[in-house]
Amino acid sequence: MKTTLFRAVSSGAFSAAIAALVFAGCSREERAEARTKTSEAYAETRDTLSDAWKDVKSYTFEKRGDFTAEAKALSSKMEAQVSKLHATYADAKASASRKAAMAELKDSEADYKQKLDALSHATADTWESAKQNVIASWDRLQASYYKARTD
Repeated sequence: MKTTLFRAVSSGAFSAAIAALVFAGCSREERAEARTKTSEAYAETRDTLSDAWKDVKSYTFEKRGDFTAEAKALSSKMEAQVSKLHATYADAKASASRKAAMAELKDSEADYKQKLDALSHATADTWESAKQNVIASWDRLQASYYKARTD
Protein backbone atom coordinates (compact mmCIF):
# COMPACT_ATOMS: atom_id res chain seq x y z
CA MET A 1 0.00 0.00 0.00
CA LYS A 2 2.80 2.40 0.84
CA THR A 3 4.55 1.81 -2.48
CA THR A 4 1.33 2.32 -4.44
CA LEU A 5 0.68 5.57 -2.63
CA PHE A 6 4.31 6.61 -3.09
CA ARG A 7 4.10 5.92 -6.83
CA ALA A 8 0.89 7.89 -7.14
CA VAL A 9 2.39 10.83 -5.29
CA SER A 10 5.66 10.53 -7.23
CA SER A 11 3.82 10.43 -10.52
CA GLY A 12 1.80 13.52 -9.60
CA ALA A 13 4.88 15.34 -8.36
CA PHE A 14 6.71 14.39 -11.54
CA SER A 15 3.92 15.83 -13.69
CA ALA A 16 3.82 19.01 -11.62
CA ALA A 17 7.59 19.43 -11.95
CA ILE A 18 7.43 18.99 -15.72
CA ALA A 19 4.59 21.48 -15.94
CA ALA A 20 6.51 24.03 -13.86
CA LEU A 21 9.60 23.71 -16.06
CA VAL A 22 7.65 23.86 -19.28
CA PHE A 23 5.52 26.84 -18.26
CA ALA A 24 8.44 29.08 -17.36
CA GLY A 25 9.18 31.59 -20.12
CA CYS A 26 6.38 30.55 -22.45
CA SER A 27 3.52 32.47 -24.00
CA ARG A 28 -0.03 31.83 -22.82
CA GLU A 29 -0.75 29.61 -25.83
CA GLU A 30 2.46 27.64 -25.34
CA ARG A 31 1.63 27.16 -21.65
CA ALA A 32 -1.87 25.91 -22.50
CA GLU A 33 -0.45 23.46 -25.02
CA ALA A 34 2.21 22.29 -22.56
CA ARG A 35 -0.42 21.89 -19.85
CA THR A 36 -2.50 19.72 -22.16
CA LYS A 37 0.49 17.55 -23.10
CA THR A 38 1.49 17.18 -19.46
CA SER A 39 -2.04 16.21 -18.44
CA GLU A 40 -2.23 13.66 -21.23
CA ALA A 41 1.17 12.20 -20.34
CA TYR A 42 0.19 11.97 -16.69
CA ALA A 43 -3.11 10.25 -17.53
CA GLU A 44 -1.35 7.77 -19.80
CA THR A 45 1.27 7.08 -17.14
CA ARG A 46 -1.32 6.60 -14.43
CA ASP A 47 -3.46 4.30 -16.56
CA THR A 48 -0.53 2.27 -17.83
CA LEU A 49 1.02 1.90 -14.39
CA SER A 50 -2.20 0.75 -12.83
CA ASP A 51 -2.91 -1.70 -15.66
CA ALA A 52 0.63 -2.93 -16.25
CA TRP A 53 1.32 -4.37 -12.81
CA LYS A 54 -2.20 -4.65 -11.39
CA ASP A 55 -2.40 -8.44 -11.49
CA VAL A 56 1.24 -9.48 -11.52
CA LYS A 57 2.39 -7.55 -8.44
CA SER A 58 1.10 -10.30 -6.19
CA TYR A 59 2.67 -13.18 -8.13
CA THR A 60 4.61 -15.57 -5.97
CA PHE A 61 7.83 -17.38 -6.79
CA GLU A 62 5.77 -20.22 -8.27
CA LYS A 63 4.33 -17.81 -10.85
CA ARG A 64 7.70 -16.29 -11.73
CA GLY A 65 7.41 -17.43 -15.34
CA ASP A 66 4.17 -15.52 -15.80
CA PHE A 67 5.62 -12.43 -14.12
CA THR A 68 8.73 -12.56 -16.31
CA ALA A 69 6.64 -13.00 -19.47
CA GLU A 70 4.51 -9.97 -18.56
CA ALA A 71 7.61 -7.90 -17.79
CA LYS A 72 9.16 -8.86 -21.12
CA ALA A 73 5.94 -8.00 -22.96
CA LEU A 74 5.95 -4.56 -21.32
CA SER A 75 9.58 -4.19 -22.31
CA SER A 76 8.74 -4.91 -25.95
CA LYS A 77 5.93 -2.34 -25.92
CA MET A 78 8.23 0.26 -24.39
CA GLU A 79 10.97 -0.49 -26.94
CA ALA A 80 8.48 0.23 -29.72
CA GLN A 81 7.51 3.54 -28.11
CA VAL A 82 11.15 4.49 -27.58
CA SER A 83 11.96 3.64 -31.20
CA LYS A 84 9.25 6.05 -32.34
CA LEU A 85 10.66 8.70 -30.04
CA HIS A 86 14.20 8.18 -31.37
CA ALA A 87 12.91 8.43 -34.95
CA THR A 88 11.71 11.98 -34.30
CA TYR A 89 14.70 13.00 -32.20
CA ALA A 90 17.40 15.12 -33.80
CA ASP A 91 20.48 15.37 -31.57
CA ALA A 92 21.84 18.40 -33.39
CA LYS A 93 18.63 20.40 -32.84
CA ALA A 94 17.87 19.15 -29.33
CA SER A 95 18.00 21.40 -26.30
CA ALA A 96 20.21 20.55 -23.35
CA SER A 97 17.20 19.40 -21.32
CA ARG A 98 16.03 17.15 -24.17
CA LYS A 99 19.51 15.62 -24.49
CA ALA A 100 19.57 15.01 -20.74
CA ALA A 101 16.10 13.44 -20.88
CA MET A 102 17.16 11.14 -23.72
CA ALA A 103 20.31 10.13 -21.81
CA GLU A 104 18.19 9.39 -18.73
CA LEU A 105 15.86 7.30 -20.89
CA LYS A 106 18.81 5.29 -22.21
CA ASP A 107 20.08 4.69 -18.65
CA SER A 108 16.60 3.68 -17.49
CA GLU A 109 16.26 1.20 -20.34
CA ALA A 110 19.59 -0.42 -19.44
CA ASP A 111 18.64 -0.56 -15.75
CA TYR A 112 15.29 -2.22 -16.54
CA LYS A 113 16.93 -4.83 -18.75
CA GLN A 114 19.50 -5.55 -16.02
CA LYS A 115 16.81 -5.92 -13.35
CA LEU A 116 14.76 -8.13 -15.65
CA ASP A 117 17.78 -10.33 -16.29
CA ALA A 118 18.50 -10.55 -12.55
CA LEU A 119 14.93 -11.76 -12.05
CA SER A 120 15.78 -15.02 -13.80
CA HIS A 121 18.44 -15.70 -11.15
CA ALA A 122 16.12 -15.06 -8.20
CA THR A 123 15.53 -17.78 -5.66
CA ALA A 124 12.45 -18.29 -3.52
CA ASP A 125 14.17 -16.25 -0.80
CA THR A 126 15.12 -13.35 -3.08
CA TRP A 127 12.04 -13.39 -5.33
CA GLU A 128 10.07 -10.61 -3.64
CA SER A 129 13.05 -8.25 -3.66
CA ALA A 130 13.91 -9.00 -7.29
CA LYS A 131 10.28 -8.54 -8.33
CA GLN A 132 10.06 -5.18 -6.55
CA ASN A 133 13.33 -4.10 -8.22
CA VAL A 134 11.82 -4.83 -11.64
CA ILE A 135 8.66 -2.90 -10.82
CA ALA A 136 10.62 0.09 -9.49
CA SER A 137 12.90 0.03 -12.52
CA TRP A 138 9.84 -0.05 -14.81
CA ASP A 139 8.41 2.98 -13.03
CA ARG A 140 11.70 4.83 -13.57
CA LEU A 141 11.80 3.79 -17.24
CA GLN A 142 8.27 4.92 -17.85
CA ALA A 143 8.82 8.25 -16.09
CA SER A 144 11.97 8.91 -18.10
CA TYR A 145 10.13 8.02 -21.32
CA TYR A 146 7.39 10.56 -20.63
CA LYS A 147 9.94 13.15 -19.61
CA ALA A 148 11.82 12.65 -22.89
CA ARG A 149 8.57 12.75 -24.82
CA THR A 150 7.39 16.03 -23.32
CA ASP A 151 10.76 17.84 -23.57
